[in-house]
Amino acid sequence: MDLNMNAAVTFGELLQKNPQASAYYDRCTPEQRQAILLQMSQMTSQSQLRAFVDNLPSASC
Repeated sequence: MDLNMNAAVTFGELLQKNPQASAYYDRCTPEQRQAILLQMSQMTSQSQLRAFVDNLPSASC
C-alpha cells in the first residue's frame, strides 16, 4: 500500500512538471484515467514512472 501511495504521489508530481502530459491527462475520460492509474502498479522504479508520464502525450486517449 505504501508503494502504491508513493507511486500515486510521484505520478502527480511528475504530471505537474510535465505540462504536455498534464494536458493529455486532463483531456482523458474518467475511464481512461482509471486505466492509466491501473498501469502504475506495473512500475517498479521511479525512472519507469517518469518514462511512463513522459510518454503519456504519445498515447491515444
